[in-house]
Amino acid sequence: MCLKQVLLPTYQNSLAAMRLVRCCQLQGLMSKVQGPGFCVDVTYLVLLFGLEARAKAQDFCMHAPTDVPHYDIDFYSDAVIADPQPHYRAMRALGPVVFLPVHGNYAFTHHQTVKHGLRNHTDFISGEGLSADDFGSNLQRGNVVASDPPRHTAMRKAMLPTLMPKAIDGLRQQFDGIATELVEALVSRAQFDTVTEFASILPLTVVRDLIGLPAFGRTHMLKWASGAFDIAGIQNVRGQKGVETTAEMRDFIRENLTAEDAREGSWVQRIFDLKKNGKLEAEFVPFLIRDYINPSLDTTISAIGHLVHQLAQHPDQWTLLRARPELSKKAISEAVRLGTPIRSFARIAANETRVAGVTIPKGARVMMLFASANRDEAVFENADRFDIERAESDHLGFGHGIHTCVGMHLAQMEMMSLLTAMIPAVGRIETRVAVPAMNNTICGFEALPTIFHRA
Repeated sequence: MCLKQVLLPTYQNSLAAMRLVRCCQLQGLMSKVQGPGFCVDVTYLVLLFGLEARAKAQDFCMHAPTDVPHYDIDFYSDAVIADPQPHYRAMRALGPVVFLPVHGNYAFTHHQTVKHGLRNHTDFISGEGLSADDFGSNLQRGNVVASDPPRHTAMRKAMLPTLMPKAIDGLRQQFDGIATELVEALVSRAQFDTVTEFASILPLTVVRDLIGLPAFGRTHMLKWASGAFDIAGIQNVRGQKGVETTAEMRDFIRENLTAEDAREGSWVQRIFDLKKNGKLEAEFVPFLIRDYINPSLDTTISAIGHLVHQLAQHPDQWTLLRARPELSKKAISEAVRLGTPIRSFARIAANETRVAGVTIPKGARVMMLFASANRDEAVFENADRFDIERAESDHLGFGHGIHTCVGMHLAQMEMMSLLTAMIPAVGRIETRVAVPAMNNTICGFEALPTIFHRA
């Protein structure tokens, strides 16, 4: 039986079939995909990942929970990604826990339930992956964000020393210098794009150097990270493309990256050194390198874009910030709260448990809707308003619990340097029509035409 005969009945076209096979390679489920004798393996894998997934979806439809409100949308559709807030409001109005029948997943919508799910990492585990479907979760399993203690503890311990405030404090002067030169150049321009010409500069210069990949890796980091976040949703067209992108990244790390290739003194070189000195298991090395690559760029670029957009949409807040620069930390916090760069990560219920009166079955997937929680009116008064004097700061934009964003201090430092440079130089911020980025997980802008009016 040929490949096409085996796969087309389920996957409709050979390109999707080959993506499936590539995913299986990445997961180590097939030693190779070549030669006339591999169809039996593919048949098994189609059964495992295709028919089983379909059967599971049908089972959810036939046995959908009745003790929880349903919200019938595709959370990863273009329409929802482009305009998510009405859907978050509707889900919060239904209750703190809802069921999304399109995905067969539960979702926590209120601040209290999302925080509960993140804090209780033994009840809601990450080690089965954080995508909204089985397929993506299988690909991600083992990364620091998709692992549980003790593996998670060991991997996070290896990463933390490079990202703690004391470790990055020496970067402040470099960040400030680049930010000052950048803002001075942009106030002289008629118009620029915040995403590519402002928000991306520090992540794609200083941070990329800190990670320390050789030329090919440096060039493709942003693409790789974006693909990884697409896989963290579902395997729609974006997710499928993300699989191909992730394959390129993993091939590069496995086949083309050695300690000698890494930049001297870089984070990647440090990982290789830890392994060499017996302080890190060899199996962790490729996972940690991926963990430095994937979350270090897109999320920060997104947060900076939201900061500029909010300040432009609320000129009174920009005027206030220029008069009281000590509010810069709160301005950053508000931008992260309202923008929430990560829309959702999922967890798996380790055992049957009840949350807000709803029974969550063992093995159920629960989506933690960070973006909904951060606009919960029960926690944040006038939750949709950008308010740099806001007293409440308990947002979940950087996560919560053992999986709190390991790079949050670095991201905040980058944003602070840019704000510090903007305050004396920019009298008014103007933005044109924002173009939302179409990514399954990242909430940000594809383009944000901007004018910095000189003070």
